[in-house]
Amino acid sequence: MSASAPGTTLHASGNGATVRKLARAGIVIDASCDVSPAFLADPDVAVIPIPIRIGKSTYVDQHDPEATARYMQENANGEGAHGQSIPLDAEQMRNFFTERFVLDYDSVYCLTITASRSPIHDAASQGSMMAMANIRDMRQTAGINRPFQFRVIDTKNMFAGSGIPAMALRDLLGRHVQPKDIRDELFRIIDATYTYYVPDNLGYARTRSRVRGDRSINLLSVMLGGALNIKPIIRGYHGDTHPVSKHRGRAEAWGRLFKFAAQRVADGLYTPHLIVSYAGPLADVYGTAEMAQLRTACEDAEVALHVLQMSMTGMMNIGPGGLTLAFSGPPHSEAP
Repeated sequence: MSASAPGTTLHASGNGATVRKLARAGIVIDASCDVSPAFLADPDVAVIPIPIRIGKSTYVDQHDPEATARYMQENANGEGAHGQSIPLDAEQMRNFFTERFVLDYDSVYCLTITASRSPIHDAASQGSMMAMANIRDMRQTAGINRPFQFRVIDTKNMFAGSGIPAMALRDLLGRHVQPKDIRDELFRIIDATYTYYVPDNLGYARTRSRVRGDRSINLLSVMLGGALNIKPIIRGYHGDTHPVSKHRGRAEAWGRLFKFAAQRVADGLYTPHLIVSYAGPLADVYGTAEMAQLRTACEDAEVALHVLQMSMTGMMNIGPGGLTLAFSGPPHSEAP
C-alpha cells in the first residue's frame, strides 16, 4: 500500500517460511498520541519522540512526566503559539525502528497522528521501507528465520483521538487475536473514532490550526469569541475537523461535551475506552459535575475513562486550557 493508504505493511523472511502465530508484537506511537500511563508502561510499546522548539528552548515530547511538567512551567501551561515541532525525518525513523524492533519482534504496528495534519505518517512509512532493506540480513545473521511484519497506520485523528486505536490495538494483542482479524478490527475502530476539541483561547487556536492546514476556526469567530467568551466544540473525524457547536464559557462547553459523551457511552462504544486529555492541571477536569456523570456512565458500561495530561505537542497546538475527548462508536449527526 502507499503512504496515503490506511496502512502500509512490509514483510521480510529469512527463508520464505510462514508461521501462523507471530511470536511477539510491538506497538509504536508518535508522542502526540495521548494514552494512559499503563499503556506507556508496557515494555512492548515505544514512543517516537517529537522535538519542540520555542524561542531558544528545545523540549522533547516523549511522554516523560518531568519533561512535560517543565514545559508547562516554562510556557504558561503549554503556551507556544510560535513554537515549532521538528518531527523525525525518514532516515531518523529508519534508525529508530531498526534499533528498537528488528531482533526482538516479529510484528510491529506503528500508529501515527493523521497524515492530513502532520508529516509524521509519511516519514514513518518511508523510514519503515528503508529499514526493511536491512532487516532480512540482520535477522539471518542472528539466526532468526521467522517472517517480520511492519505496518504503519494512519489513525486519521489527533491527540486523544490517536490514543483510542492505540489502546484498542493493545487489547487485541493481549487477547492473541490473529493478525488479519486485528487489521480488520483496528481499521473499523479508526473509521469510527471521533475526537472533540475545546480550545480555551480562540485566537491562539486559530494561529496554531493554520500552521497545521486547519481552517476550522475563522477570523470572525475569533473576534466574537474573544468579546463574548465563546468556546467552540470542534469535531475531528476521518482526518478532517470542523466546528459543530459554540457555547458561552468553558463550564458550559465542557458540561455539554461531557453530557454528550455520557450518552454515547450509554448507547454503546466499539472499544471500551474513552480518553479526555487536558492542557492544564487535571483537577480542573475532575472538579466538574458533568465529569462525575461521565465517570458514572463509563462505570455502568464497563468503559475505561482515561483523564490524561495532554502531550506537549497537543498543548502547543491547542493552547493552554485546551481539552480533547475521544471515543469510537456508531455514526452520529447530533452535536454537543
